[in-house]
Amino acid sequence: MGWEIHLTDLERGEKTNRSFMQASVRIGRAPENELQLKHNQISRIHLTLSKEGERYFAEDSSRNGSFVKIGEHWTRISGKVEIKPPATLRFADWLARVDYVVEEQWDQSVMIPAGRLGKHTEAILVFDLCDSSRIASEDDQMAYHMKQRLTQIADPVLAEFGVRFFKSTGDGFLATFPDATKALAATLELENRIQHRNRKTANAPIHYRLALHYGETWSISAGGQDIHGNDVNITFRIEGVQSEAFTNLEIELPRRDRILCSANLERELAKGALPSVHTEHCGAATLKGISEPVDIFLIRTGWTEQA
Repeated sequence: MGWEIHLTDLERGEKTNRSFMQASVRIGRAPENELQLKHNQISRIHLTLSKEGERYFAEDSSRNGSFVKIGEHWTRISGKVEIKPPATLRFADWLARVDYVVEEQWDQSVMIPAGRLGKHTEAILVFDLCDSSRIASEDDQMAYHMKQRLTQIADPVLAEFGVRFFKSTGDGFLATFPDATKALAATLELENRIQHRNRKTANAPIHYRLALHYGETWSISAGGQDIHGNDVNITFRIEGVQSEAFTNLEIELPRRDRILCSANLERELAKGALPSVHTEHCGAATLKGISEPVDIFLIRTGWTEQA
């Protein structure tokens, strides 16, 4: 078991993931810290994360301060305070998503190296950049520019809404959020910023497919940080679903510039402060590699492409 810290450098837009097996992790400028951050606003020992029994704490010992996000507000950490992982912290130019995961070992009869697994029940977001292969075949530089621009747009949005896990998929990304409402809010904001970019540029527009689902994920750190699980697979299948997958399609399904979600996600949203959205039932779809049909909804916005 141990800490997982997902760092975002807000100035450079860089993301890094770090895992620590010990119960206490020191963050600071000095080399003896478990996590060293070289910055003139970071103290030698800036912040200490610790686990005591079933409780988790952050203790600030810095000059410039550390902050924890509680709801929509940032609160400066004074001394030692209890936190509830996954927690969002900020110090100097870094945003940190801090979690604590439990180790489980693979069955030793399985021919896979033992890895560290952490189970989460969370909202899953998949983004796909449409037509990227065609664009690359016509203009490699334009394809590269679009992917770079997507990264510049997406990184601050995901960080703002408390992304827990992020992984590039080449033509898009996979991300998770502890809260379904924040996942939807991030998705809507991401769509808005992409569409505003499309209106302002003379370059080719960014077209996309977005999918949201709610379920279980398993994180694994054997050979690199990643997540997997049936619900991750379901989200990817929802993103690429076509009309032919539905036994009885109730609406015309847009080919691109769309946001689809599962019934699981919609039910979870109903428990919180639901953003103002309009959903339309598509029907139940048979998805490749998924044993049971999945009920899918279209989240219709002002940007949704007409089928």
